[in-house]
Amino acid sequence: MPNRPSGFRNPWLQLGVSVVCVFVSELLLKRGATEVAAPDHALSWTGINGLASPLVWWAILLIIASFITWLYVLRYIPLSLAYPLSRVVDILVPLGCWIFLGELISTLRWCGIALVILGLALMAQPVAKMEERL
Repeated sequence: MPNRPSGFRNPWLQLGVSVVCVFVSELLLKRGATEVAAPDHALSWTGINGLASPLVWWAILLIIASFITWLYVLRYIPLSLAYPLSRVVDILVPLGCWIFLGELISTLRWCGIALVILGLALMAQPVAKMEERL
């Protein structure tokens, strides 16, 4: 790995920023699309009418920010580590939808979330050991 910056420029912190940006953008997209949903509108099946919501535009800005931080992360962290760790978003989005949007999570989905947590725990162990050596 190249010489890694510290502080806010730490790539591990930026990986977290990227994940948070994706998480928040997904919630904003859902809320924004729901706000302007118009089933009788001719183009409603395309989702284009979602662009009328300011929340959707904030979500788009967060997606761009996530993309920029992701590119930064990839300069320092191997993709084989960064990508699996970024999938924590697969836990955060359903939990966020449950907590903030009142959506239900089925038993099967809870099992899937548990499997993702297990996978992340298995993935994090070697990463922590590698970081200790650096």
